[in-house]
Amino acid sequence: MTVSTEEFTITRTFDAPRELVWRAWTDEGELAQWLHPFGVTTDSVSFDVRVGGRYRYTMTNTETGDTYPTGGEYVEVEPFDRLVFSWGEPEASVDDAPRITLTFIEQGDQTELVFHLRGFEGKPGDGFVYDGWDEAMTNMARLLAGESLD
Repeated sequence: MTVSTEEFTITRTFDAPRELVWRAWTDEGELAQWLHPFGVTTDSVSFDVRVGGRYRYTMTNTETGDTYPTGGEYVEVEPFDRLVFSWGEPEASVDDAPRITLTFIEQGDQTELVFHLRGFEGKPGDGFVYDGWDEAMTNMARLLAGESLD
C-alpha cells in the first residue's frame, strides 16, 4: 500500500435533504449529469455502489475531444452517512489509488458534505484536481436545485 500525505478537503452545504445528496452520488443517471468540471461531459457511466463494487466513467472535454477514463472501487458504503472509494485509473488497485471519503451530515433540510481526497495535493485555483472537484460539486448543487446543466 502506498501512503501519501497529499490531500485536500472541500466542505459544501447543499440546500437538499441528506437522502437526495446521497442519491446524487449513487444514482448513475444523476452522476452522469454533474460528475465533471465545467467544459466537460460525462459518458459511459457505470456505478455498482456496494463494498467491492466498481465504478467507471469517461469525461470528455467539449472543446478538444480529449477523454479521461476514470474509475475505482467502493471500500465503505454506509447509506446516507459515508461513502469511501478509490479514484483514478479505472483498473488501478484499490490499495494504490487515491481515496475519496464523503461524509454526509444532516443539518435540517440541508446537508453538509465533507469531501476528502487523499493521494492528491490540491488547493483553490490549481486549475487541476481541486478546481475540478469544486466545479463538479457546483454542478451537483445546480442539479439538486432543479437547474438545467446544459
